[in-house]
Amino acid sequence: MKIEDLFLFVQVADQLSFTGAANVLDLPQSTVSRKIKQMEDVLEVRLFERTCREIFLTEPGKQFYLHSKKIVEEYENAKSFLTEYSEEPSGDITLHCMPYFTRLLSDDFFPKFMKSFPNIRITTRSFEPSKMEQLQDGDLIFYLFPPRDPNMVARRIFTISRRFYASPEYLLQHGEPKHPSELEKHNCLRFDSRILPADVWQYSDGNELCSVKVSGSFTCDSIKATFDLSVRGVGVCWVPQTMADKMVREKKLVCLFGGKYGMEQPYYVIYHSRNYLPKKTKVFLEMLTKHMEGNKQIFV
Repeated sequence: MKIEDLFLFVQVADQLSFTGAANVLDLPQSTVSRKIKQMEDVLEVRLFERTCREIFLTEPGKQFYLHSKKIVEEYENAKSFLTEYSEEPSGDITLHCMPYFTRLLSDDFFPKFMKSFPNIRITTRSFEPSKMEQLQDGDLIFYLFPPRDPNMVARRIFTISRRFYASPEYLLQHGEPKHPSELEKHNCLRFDSRILPADVWQYSDGNELCSVKVSGSFTCDSIKATFDLSVRGVGVCWVPQTMADKMVREKKLVCLFGGKYGMEQPYYVIYHSRNYLPKKTKVFLEMLTKHMEGNKQIFV
């Protein structure tokens, strides 16, 4: 039995129609029907039940279909790999990510990637996080949390440590909080990432992830703006440590609570296939991972 025979069988099982499979395969319907009969003779088992109006898989046919489909998919993946191995990466990549992350990549990474791989075209789309596991039309999904679906792959591409900061002038005027729960009494400069609620700030207390409801005079979709206002004494900001380190060394900002309640915030890239990734997707992931490792200031 040849791989072509399995491919033909899978098409008939998918279509549950000799005519439909014949149209897909561009073969006469009589040829498709004859080949299925030859397969049944070789296997000595009936794969399809036939009536005057329809066909359907027998129980042995259903089991044979499950195995055959996997073999056909592996064969197609192997062919694609060999083809891509000798060719320059090309084609379309669709990314599902929050608008904020798209803007971050557009600032620096996308121009470098498109210059390195001019034959790869990128499309970005926003998505509803609750429907992440139903997405089928994307190559990669970027989000803060891994999926529940065990068939999806989640790879952490970077982690940032977010901490609380305020200027010495602000603390002199308003007092220094001793615990994150006291931030509800302060002017908190809120960053709206469109991912997490802007008025809920999270912190780690031992092994427990906690949160505090905050308010303040300024909310913005630029984390840098909240940082700059905090340096000027306007209020408290919640930003990545790498963004604030220089200002802390220059004593223009104070890391509140001695950094004790900092939160490690991971970011994941998620995709469907555990066995095969097209070359275009592999080179994108490899370059993005290196870019993240070499640009700790990405959120600045």
